[in-house]
Amino acid sequence: MGINQIILSEQDHSLGQVGGGAWLKDLALWPKDPQTGQLMLPVMMMTSTFLSVPFIPPGMALTVFVSVERNDETYTRSSVRKLAVHQQSEMQTLQTGHSCVLLHTLASAELTPATLADPIPRRYIAQQPLTPEQMEEELEDVECGVGISKVLGRPAWLQDPLYENPRYYFLAQLTDADIAKLSARHEGIFGGGIGYVFADNRAKKMKEGEIGGYFLVQFS
Repeated sequence: MGINQIILSEQDHSLGQVGGGAWLKDLALWPKDPQTGQLMLPVMMMTSTFLSVPFIPPGMALTVFVSVERNDETYTRSSVRKLAVHQQSEMQTLQTGHSCVLLHTLASAELTPATLADPIPRRYIAQQPLTPEQMEEELEDVECGVGISKVLGRPAWLQDPLYENPRYYFLAQLTDADIAKLSARHEGIFGGGIGYVFADNRAKKMKEGEIGGYFLVQFS
C-alpha cells in the first residue's frame, strides 16, 4: 500500500493550509492570548477532506493557533505546551498552555485582521506519494519522517511512544524547518521543536468554536 506525504503548494487543494489568516465566519471566535489578550497566530488549518476519517464534520475545519513571544520583531519561541513525550506524568495537562486547536465552520473568505501580528506566509497543503527511495528509507528506519508528516501515519521523531487517549487521532506534524522555508523571520516559532496536531475524534459531535483537538511541541 502506498503512503502519501504532505507537501506545501502554491495551489489550493481544499485540504488546508499553513500560515495565512483564519477561515472563521466570526472574528469573535478567534482565540486570544490569555495573558495579553492579543489575537493568537494561526499556524495550520485542515479541512474535513484532509483525511478520509470522519473526525472533522463536513464543511468544517480545525485550525491550530499559538501565542508567540516576540523580541525586537524577531520570533523567539511560541508559548505552546512544552512536552517531551517521555514525561508521561505531564499528559494530564496537555490542553493547558497557549495553544488552541479550534473547530469551526469553513468560511467563504479568509479573515486577516489588521491587529494580527505578522502572519506566516500562506501555503496550501497537498499530498503526493512517497518515492521508492523514501519508502525504502521509511522501512529501514522506524524513526524516519518525511515531509511535514505522512497521511494516516504516526508522529515521526518521537523519543518514546506517545500513549494517547484513544479519543485523539494524530493528524500532522510541523517543524521549525517547514516554517523557516516559508519565511526566515518566522524561524524558531516552535523553539526548534516539532509541533504535533491531534484531533479529538468526538469533534464530529462538537459545536462551532469548541476545542477540537490539541497541539504539542516536542523538544529533542
